[in-house]
Amino acid sequence: MEKKTLSIQIGQRLRFYRQQRQLSLDDLAGLTGVSKPMLGQIERGSSNPTVAILWKIAAGLQIPFGSFLVRNPSIKILREEEQPKFQEYNDLFEAHNTFASPGVPFETYRIRLLPGCTHLSSPIEGLKSITVHSGTLTIEIGGEICTLQKGDAISFSPDTNQVYQNLGDEVCECNQVVFYTIH
Repeated sequence: MEKKTLSIQIGQRLRFYRQQRQLSLDDLAGLTGVSKPMLGQIERGSSNPTVAILWKIAAGLQIPFGSFLVRNPSIKILREEEQPKFQEYNDLFEAHNTFASPGVPFETYRIRLLPGCTHLSSPIEGLKSITVHSGTLTIEIGGEICTLQKGDAISFSPDTNQVYQNLGDEVCECNQVVFYTIH
């Protein structure tokens, strides 16, 4: 990205976060330790701030440093290699966390069960919703067995152990949303 374009983008992001929090330039200067004139120049895109100054601003606003580098903060692309992933059962079970955010009471996962996989999930307080995109998922919830095919969905209270199985001969892929009960 060209230097001038980046300065303008950083300025637009800074203005967005300042106005979102209903802060004046004076207020922001007090929070960040960066002078009001410098903040004004950054917002106008007429100054290319140093990394140290951007860190001070990010810390004062309590936002990630990278927030200044994204074009639209309401859009976040999480590439597959960036998604937290865990594997179990000799790599027969794989789960990618596709959304989790502090303070937000839900997470989403992309799950892949290879043929022959059995996965045990412990009880939690909340709600789970699963949609199967390929293959067949057999899930036992509190003694009740449900079989889901491609396109099927299920939601349930996961307050008891759950056993996920791929008893078929093709890979089962599904999405899972976990809504946590907040006390």
